[in-house]
Amino acid sequence: MEAWHLWLLAGLFLMILELLGTGFVAFALGLAALAGMIAALLHLPAAAQWISFAIAAAVLAPWLRKKFQRWAPSRRRSGLAGEKRTMEGLLLLDNSGQLKVKVESDTYFVRSLSDRNLTPGTRVTVVDFDGITALVD
Repeated sequence: MEAWHLWLLAGLFLMILELLGTGFVAFALGLAALAGMIAALLHLPAAAQWISFAIAAAVLAPWLRKKFQRWAPSRRRSGLAGEKRTMEGLLLLDNSGQLKVKVESDTYFVRSLSDRNLTPGTRVTVVDFDGITALVD
């Protein structure tokens, strides 16, 4: 097995590892491994391959984190991630005819805490979540 094969495998592994949500660090390292692969394809010595990997990682990791931080779950400013705050939502029927509430462009199952009659088109206040079910007042 040649050196470029190892760099390619490392790059693919790191990019797949990114699916676990590492904040684009593993993806940046995967791209940096591809830079090491290119150095290996150019028949550069191992030291030059590692230097190209290190330089690419040093440039790509901070750049990708800054570029894509708005999509990172930890950067979301909503109250949907277990925070205790009230939100407004719109009741609607989904394609199967089930009543749901739309909050911040996402839809959730809905349950009334006060056992009131919920009708589509009504604006409601979401006070909490029980798993994936929005609890409305």
